[in-house]
Amino acid sequence: MRAVAAPGRWVWALSGLVTAAVLVVPAARLITLGDGVVNASAEPQAVTTRMVTVPQPVTSLTVQSDGGQVQVTAGPVSRVQITETIMYDQQGGGPPAVAPSVSGGRLSLSDQECGCGVDFSLTVPFGVTASVATQGGPAAVSGVAGAILDTGGGPASVSLIGGPLTVSTEGGPLVLRGVTGPLRADTGGGDLTAQDVAAATATITTGGGNATVTFVKAPQSVSVSTDGGAVVLAVPGGPYAVVADSSGGPQSVTIATDPAARRTLAVTSGGGPLRIEPAAKGSAPVRAPG
Repeated sequence: MRAVAAPGRWVWALSGLVTAAVLVVPAARLITLGDGVVNASAEPQAVTTRMVTVPQPVTSLTVQSDGGQVQVTAGPVSRVQITETIMYDQQGGGPPAVAPSVSGGRLSLSDQECGCGVDFSLTVPFGVTASVATQGGPAAVSGVAGAILDTGGGPASVSLIGGPLTVSTEGGPLVLRGVTGPLRADTGGGDLTAQDVAAATATITTGGGNATVTFVKAPQSVSVSTDGGAVVLAVPGGPYAVVADSSGGPQSVTIATDPAARRTLAVTSGGGPLRIEPAAKGSAPVRAPG
């Protein structure tokens, strides 16, 4: 993609992509110098919002943002729709290029070479899988067929995932809802809350953060380790073969257990409070639409 200057406007050109709208809004970058003093004139900033429709069919996507926020939502659309909010130095001329590309059904989108900050919001067809990396920015993904997320310290919110889900937040909090595929989550110290989980297998590590996990369908195998954080695991049915170790912390197991059971739960809290309890009756799996 390239930006072509024209009198009084910007024209965006990219083979195979359709730009729906461009909006440029002047802004000021506020820099704290110390002792509460703020310099508002260091680098004049502008904010450009671009809306792009990708005409090629897309089955998977990769989004990389250098600290910006990323939102991916599956919906009743036939083509991927992208909204880019680009923050750039106005002294450098016009807005830099942020070029989506499609190859073999995979859409790639990144701001790592534009020298700017970009927030991405995408609406994608049902059935698409997503890989998202934000390097500290928040990420929200909903309704896709499977996802891999790495926020590098930012918070993450994930819901209604119909396939495998792998999430790493490196200290950021993580909220999950309606995960039905195999689940792997590592928050690196952040708190984790997971509701309406219907995954057959789940491996969860918080590195000191608290973990609250509620299943609506009896899992085959679950491993939860909090390294000092409190853990509450609620599961339906039973019995389960349970290994629970709070390393001296308060511990309670109130579900049906059987060492020979095929369904297994392994929960360690490293000193934090540990509780394994029956899930509330009447709950049904929450499935991704589409």
